[in-house]
Amino acid sequence: MTSDNHTQNRELQQDARAWAAFTGTKYTAAWRQMNSPLAQGLLGGRVSARHLIAILDDHELIGARGGTPRLGEKGFSSAVAWRFNGATDFIELALITDMLRMFTPLPDSATPEVGSYSLKHTAEWFLSPHCSYVSNGRMIWAAAALGLPIAHPGGSGPNLLIGVPEREHDYVRRMVGPGQTKPKADHHLPAGYAYLQTMLARAAAGEHITGGWVRPVPVAASAPFHDWLILQAGRDDVIGHLASDYSAGVRDSDHRIARTPDELLAIFHEVSHSPEAYDAVVSTIAEWMRTVPSAAPVRTELIGGGEHDNEGWGAGAGTVERYEYLCPCGDGEIIEEHDNVPGFREHDVRIDCAKCCAEWRFVGGRPVRDWRLTPVAVSATI
Repeated sequence: MTSDNHTQNRELQQDARAWAAFTGTKYTAAWRQMNSPLAQGLLGGRVSARHLIAILDDHELIGARGGTPRLGEKGFSSAVAWRFNGATDFIELALITDMLRMFTPLPDSATPEVGSYSLKHTAEWFLSPHCSYVSNGRMIWAAAALGLPIAHPGGSGPNLLIGVPEREHDYVRRMVGPGQTKPKADHHLPAGYAYLQTMLARAAAGEHITGGWVRPVPVAASAPFHDWLILQAGRDDVIGHLASDYSAGVRDSDHRIARTPDELLAIFHEVSHSPEAYDAVVSTIAEWMRTVPSAAPVRTELIGGGEHDNEGWGAGAGTVERYEYLCPCGDGEIIEEHDNVPGFREHDVRIDCAKCCAEWRFVGGRPVRDWRLTPVAVSATI
């Protein structure tokens, strides 16, 4: 046995003895829990049973500090004592800890916003069938052991606030909760969500996971149009109303982030909207382009077309290309054509939609294959 294995085995023995004494169970039962693949730490180091026990006395908010216990099965200031079954208690606490680890850590200065009772239900749904029940007290216990920010919301209730990102928790809750509307975008997806689901299945099959998960370093993608649009929310005009609806959709994962005007148009075609919404979108894009003259003009989504051979008309064979793009309003098309037959080489692009013909123009000086659009309202002010 190597020194590392010897040290780990000794730590497991110490944890098993401490857990057996704390829960009033047999050492062999505690030892089996310490060695469970599900308790090995799937998103971080193995949870220490001795650390869990010490937290109940030492923690600034929930710690008994040598006096009356401040945390019980039902939550903070709960008179309901812990109920240990001697078979899965430690494993379940380890799984709850891993579930909390998948969220983006909040700084200590952040004000916790997610209620422990809501979070405990989310944990039950996410961890099922590996952990069918999570008590309010055990959710708080695991959060405290992990060092997450915890706060009391006031009053005398048993629920505390846990420091995980509210938007990420809402995303997970909607993904796993029964009867929930699934998110339509993934910008609030917790970094460890998919990895933990995979590791849970492997550990449940008895596999001891080697190697550890490395939290990806967040990359701040530039999104100046999105940032500008968010700032327009609250204006008392059509652009402000659109920006408010857009902001709510981003917050609730109802649609993705629009980093460019092209993506705002794409979102417009994907979500339900009022008849006036399209006019607001055009006005918003026009104001953005007036505000930032260097902003890239719009190109819409390719929806069909391709290339086919043509025998030609005496000067040799060639090809003819035709591509259809969605027009900005979505009711027509933009047709791009290329005649590559010798003697008849022509290239053309046109808007096949009366409404968009009146509201959009092609940017001059660009090759047909690289066409772009701007709202007529932009050039009208120049």
